[in-house]
Amino acid sequence: MSEIALRLDGVGRTFRQGERELRVLDGASLDVRPGEIVALVGPSGAGKSTLLQIAGLLERPDQGDVLIAGQSSARMSEAERTVTRRSSLGFVYQYHHLLPEFSAAENIMLAQMIAGKSKPVARQRAGELLEMLGIAERASHRPARLSGGEQQRVAIARAVANLPRVLLADEPTGNLDPKTADRVFAHLIQIARESRIGVLLATHNLALAASMDRAVTLSEGQITDAAL
Repeated sequence: MSEIALRLDGVGRTFRQGERELRVLDGASLDVRPGEIVALVGPSGAGKSTLLQIAGLLERPDQGDVLIAGQSSARMSEAERTVTRRSSLGFVYQYHHLLPEFSAAENIMLAQMIAGKSKPVARQRAGELLEMLGIAERASHRPARLSGGEQQRVAIARAVANLPRVLLADEPTGNLDPKTADRVFAHLIQIARESRIGVLLATHNLALAASMDRAVTLSEGQITDAAL
């Protein structure tokens, strides 16, 4: 089990719309290994964001289980789920969600300090990540002074600062032009590979999906291998 960073085991999720039941996930199963980059594709409304929410322990499934590095979340309390999110999961969204009143470095430091790291340690790690991402000279700049690509690179640095087991990304380059998107994605892959972070990345960009280790499709509530 230690060789599986993320396991979705028969996950089901149903929503009610008035008297109608909408089965979004129906026994969805998937393994993501350490350092593996997996694309999650599927039509709009298929449930990709719901799947990521459940994989990130932000929402509970109606059935099935989510295991992070072999640890079942099925019977975790909310406090235990929060601790697991902080220690083992990272999130990158289409919009960067950086705190506007803090610098690039401070945004990365805060995520670490919340997890219990000292300020000097957090500052050093932030500097290392910004250097790796090619924007060390922007460390003191607030988000409003950063380009879209720079903001998203800071968001990636924040997501991986605590060395999570799993990184969940929802259209992380969707708001960027193709050239910038390729550069940001390359940085994300580099960090994931070097740090052995399993990545599950939802995208509509089939060219991007084809460049990952493998792609899976979410359709009719189930996950199958995608042929791109």
